[in-house]
Amino acid sequence: MNGNFTVSKMKIMGDFGLGTFNGVDGEMIYLNGVVYRVNGAGKVNVPPNSEKTPFVTEIFFRADTVIDLNDTLNFLSLEKFIDKALLSKNIICAVKIKGKFLSVKARSEEKQTKPYSSLSEVLEHQSIFNFKNIEGTMVGFRFPSYMKDLNAPGFHFHFISENKNQGGHVLNLMTEHVKIEIEFVKNFKMRIPSSTDFRNNNFEVQKQN
Repeated sequence: MNGNFTVSKMKIMGDFGLGTFNGVDGEMIYLNGVVYRVNGAGKVNVPPNSEKTPFVTEIFFRADTVIDLNDTLNFLSLEKFIDKALLSKNIICAVKIKGKFLSVKARSEEKQTKPYSSLSEVLEHQSIFNFKNIEGTMVGFRFPSYMKDLNAPGFHFHFISENKNQGGHVLNLMTEHVKIEIEFVKNFKMRIPSSTDFRNNNFEVQKQN
């Protein structure tokens, strides 16, 4: 699906976030007010302000909690570790994780053309990247399960290397020494796309008898 929300409009609404671009044209990392795209070949670029997105989650990031982690944890163990630091699992959280990683497994996708395939079909042809002994930042959010119809519940992270040359949607990892920053989000605003694609899509859920 395509949207009409531009990168320039994003910069009014936040300085930290993640998402994608029209045509599922790569993975978006929004860090320190700069929007990055990891394309299907794994190359990182900074898209123009006119670039459009159908989906972005963003915030002006200001950490409420900071944790130094020196343990070696995989992705699942890291999520459980962060869960223990939360005020409540019923609160939306923005999470930034910066430091050294023993490994990061990430993905991205090639730009799609109409008629668009479903996301599951797109991911059948995703590109996988395996990074070793890398420094960088994970940008992410945790949404509570009761918001599953508005955003994917649980954690969602994108990664970008310190030199801004590598990244993608995080599939797995192994930490070495990282700093975890968490903001407990106090409000949530959802912007509905005004594009033709959105208006013509059938979102009706069939009732089960």
